[in-house]
Parts: sequence; C-alpha cells; structure tokens
Amino acid sequence: MTVICEECGKVYHIDPDKLDQYKGKSVRVRCGECGHVTQISKLLEAMEEPVEEYATTEEPDMPYMPPSEPDSGFAEEEPAERRERITAGATDVRSSGWLGLRGKMMILFLALPIFLMAGSGYFSQLQLNKLANEITAESTNIVLQEGKERLMQKARDCALQAEIYLRTHPDLEREDFFYDPDFSGIAVQSVGKSGYTCLIQQPEPEREQNWTIWAHPNPNIIGIDDIDMIRKAIGPHFDEFFKVLTGSQGMKESEGFYFWKDPDGKIRQKYMAIAPIKIEGLPFLSMSTEYIDEFTKKTETLKDRAQVLAKNTRNINLGILAAAIVLIGLIIIIYGYRLTRNIQYLTEAADRISVGDLEAEIDVHSKDEIGNLADAISRMQDSLRFSIERLRRRR
Repeated sequence: MTVICEECGKVYHIDPDKLDQYKGKSVRVRCGECGHVTQISKLLEAMEEPVEEYATTEEPDMPYMPPSEPDSGFAEEEPAERRERITAGATDVRSSGWLGLRGKMMILFLALPIFLMAGSGYFSQLQLNKLANEITAESTNIVLQEGKERLMQKARDCALQAEIYLRTHPDLEREDFFYDPDFSGIAVQSVGKSGYTCLIQQPEPEREQNWTIWAHPNPNIIGIDDIDMIRKAIGPHFDEFFKVLTGSQGMKESEGFYFWKDPDGKIRQKYMAIAPIKIEGLPFLSMSTEYIDEFTKKTETLKDRAQVLAKNTRNINLGILAAAIVLIGLIIIIYGYRLTRNIQYLTEAADRISVGDLEAEIDVHSKDEIGNLADAISRMQDSLRFSIERLRRRR
C-alpha cells in the first residue's frame, strides 16, 4: 500500500501485514518530513484499495512518526533529484483482454480485407471460367453448325453433278458407276481431312436389293447390299446410323449424328448428310460424311488455351493475394507494435502519476494523436506538481 503526503509529496510504502490489526478502524499518520497529518479511512477487509483522506487539524494524542523509525511500518522514499525515465512494458498494466489493440487491427485491417479480396477473387475467377466456357461452347456450336451446313451443301453439289452426268450418259449402268473414272470422280470426293462423299441406292424390293453402295472410297464394299455388315461394324451405335439413313427414304434430304468404329477400334462421332439425285426412276442418293472432331478441332484448341489462360490468371491472383497478405501483415505488425508500445508507455506513466510519482519523465516522440496525448499527460503531471508545491508554501 502506498501513501503520499499531500503537503510535501513524500511517498511512503506501508507493509499490509502490519495493518491487519487496524482493519475496520481509522488510522492517522504524521509525515516525518513536514509533520502533515494524513488520515486513512476505515480499511477494507480485502486491503486492496484503501481510501485516502487528509485531516486539516493535528490531534495531541497522535504519535509522531519520524523518518528514521523503520519499525513504524512505513518505508520512506526520498524525492528523486532528477526525473526518472519511464520505460514501456510494465507488468502491472491492466490486461487488454483476449483481444488487444493489435488483435483488433489484425482483424480490421488484415483479416477482413483479405477475406473480401479472396471472396472477390474467387467469384471473379468463377466468372472468368464461366465466360471462357461459354465463349468456347458458343464457338464450338457455331463451327459445328457451319460444318453441318457445309456437309449438306457438299451432298447437294455432288447430287447435282451426278444428276447432270447421268442425264448426259443414260447408258451408264449402276454396276459401272465406280469404274467410270469421270463419274467416280464426281460421286466420290474428299471432305475435309478424312471425310468423303459416296453414292448409295435406296432399297428396291422389285429388284430384291437392299441399301447398296455404288461409289465409295473403299472398293471392297462396292455393290454389297448387306446392311447387317454395317450393323456388325458399329454394334450398339447402328440404330443412330440407320435412323439418319432411313430418313432419306422417299428421296428426301436427311442429316444427323452417328458413331463409327475406326479400324483401330476407336469409336468416334461423325455427321452425315444425304441429298437425292433427282432423276425419275433412279433411287440414287449422294451422301457426305466427316468426323465431328475434325471441324471442331480449332475450337477445342481455343478451349484449351482459354482454360490455360484462366488457370494462369488464377495463379496471378493468388500470388497478388499472398503478397498483399505479407505486406499488409508486416505493416500492421510493425505499426501496431509501435502504437501499442506507446500506449502501454503512457498507461504506465499515468499509473505512476496516480500513485504520486510526479518526477518521472515522459518521453514520447510522435507527431500524431499519441504525441498529443503524451503532451497532455506531461502537462497534467506538471500541474499536479505545481499544485502540491503551492500547497506546501501555503502551509
């Protein structure tokens, strides 16, 4: 327990163990330096925060307590010849709880902005991926539609050329279509990288002929009307192929997707367009077909590039976010340390002034509000010291 003489400012430290017998009573003590009387009100049972009162008159039965008596229970503290500099980091400063100023700064200026930046970057990345997928999907649809139109136009062109040739060569038999170099060059043409056109015949029950190929890049299937051969070749995908094929019955145009099995066993999707050769009495059709992935290959490359670009953008955003976390974290740690250090320093200074230490030097070099607070505390310290000196002179 600390008692300060209001008259001369001398500080006494009282041993709490020697005051146990005075609990609940009033105690009057005399300053050994100037003789001023100080009355301490009834002591609290916990002896934690006694109330300081000062008597204005001396009583004759009060014992005099000279400064040289060590047994009186008071330890006299001589006034300092110069101001003692206060250092930060006092252990008796009240705790700021589980979340101090630096913790709040970390939440407000680091965690919250980083959370917002991460959320914004995440949704931006989602939108970027969505945009890239939509662009590539739309590009694929456009290219696919152009490919479908190109195949149908190719089938129509071949059908028209075959019609003109057959009208000018009425004696040409169907069995000789493939072996006539001029007509074969009209009926069988290249489409794209691996696509082609061919000439087929609709079923003729009166001639007991099924679907028959009369001009094809593969000479081994010329004149074969065994539809079961195709069924065995493409297996479970035959129905899709046959649906497009039978859609041309009645000498109509037909088109659609189907799957075809390559010689290496790989199943790939193709597109087929059929146009009739408009000669009365002749059931011939021109068919053009091509693999889908051949005329959508460029869009698939564009899709891959878009995905790589989106991935690189995501990595750049993550790098920027990580750099921002490190930079903002360092700024907050350094600035927050300096700020809380000055606040703890001023808190300790205020605590020492509250117990009567009016000679401690307050040394804060700051040009902001913390510096203004330090100047205010220093002025308060000088004002209290001058007030005590004026009271001492009046006595």
